[in-house]
Amino acid sequence: MKIICTQENLNYGLGLVSHIANKNSNLPILNNVLIKAEKEGITLITTDLEIGVKVFVRSKVEEEGAFTVDAKLLNNFINLLPKENITLTLGEDNNLEVKSKNQDTTIRGMEAEDFPLIPEIPKDNEIEILSLDLKKSLSQVIFAASLDNTRVEINAVNFNFKGEQLTLAATDSYRLAEKKIKIANQSKESNLIIPLKTLQELLRILNENSEKNLKIYFNENQIMFSLDGVELVSRVIDGNYPDYKQIIPDKFNTNIKCDADKLLPAIKAVSLFCKQGINDVRVSFDNVTNEIVITTASAHAGKSLAKVPAEIKGENNDIIFNYRYIIDGLNNIDQKEVFININNNTSPGLIGPVGHDDYIYLVMPIRQ
Repeated sequence: MKIICTQENLNYGLGLVSHIANKNSNLPILNNVLIKAEKEGITLITTDLEIGVKVFVRSKVEEEGAFTVDAKLLNNFINLLPKENITLTLGEDNNLEVKSKNQDTTIRGMEAEDFPLIPEIPKDNEIEILSLDLKKSLSQVIFAASLDNTRVEINAVNFNFKGEQLTLAATDSYRLAEKKIKIANQSKESNLIIPLKTLQELLRILNENSEKNLKIYFNENQIMFSLDGVELVSRVIDGNYPDYKQIIPDKFNTNIKCDADKLLPAIKAVSLFCKQGINDVRVSFDNVTNEIVITTASAHAGKSLAKVPAEIKGENNDIIFNYRYIIDGLNNIDQKEVFININNNTSPGLIGPVGHDDYIYLVMPIRQ
């Protein structure tokens, strides 16, 4: 195996694949990146047996072959080299020799035959989405997913394909975010639960290149995201996503419209005085003064009150929220004017952008 590649191209590819190469003592080869050299160029591959990432890197291949070396070591080393051509050669002693103008390094590795196979997914039933749209939409829901690894169905994001629409949903049982986005072609109706870890890797890939269309392929057990020479393959969680539609109220006693740019700093300021660990702020809605009144108090810090002008229709009302949840929701609404709809202090409140029905954020109250 002999490859000549620019530092920039190799550094880009290794940066995308090295994240999922974990320190695995039971299967040391999972710490490695597979370098597969074929006449068209090289493919870099890593896997943790649940997720696999493949990146095609343009290069000149003088001799085909394959070998594996520690992914993070190679990534860190290549990142420190100057932006010039790098030669990778598999030496007679079965080590990888890395040479540049002023560097000559040997890295110990392992045979490619021992590297796990990445599942192949048939490229039929193709779904195409503008990657910038998916990046933005994923960011608007992924923060609401549960971080509890033992609850696999909600340590994930639900993908519901139907016609020309993809609906993303995430919940941790205390709040729920749902985002609807258009897809470029017709899709068959399917419901897939994608692990949170997979989507965090997908966002890394989208951050590097979000100008082109992303292609999605899937079957019952696997899903593949393909973008400009990068393929991310992941298992699909076997289970049923919570039927969250049934907990979203269809009508509300109090409907509020306000400026998010005024509400957000008011909540942040008041929250400095709330009880630590509870994060409680009381939000009251006055339909006479048309004001949102935010209050909190703690024996340690003191008390605080802030008023925000709003348009309030329906009953006077108040509710106690975890301020962190409200801040998360407001930060992920990309419109200045937002609505807040509530019924009482024991049922969830609904937040979203005024004039748009593609995004909703549901928050459970803190009960007294």
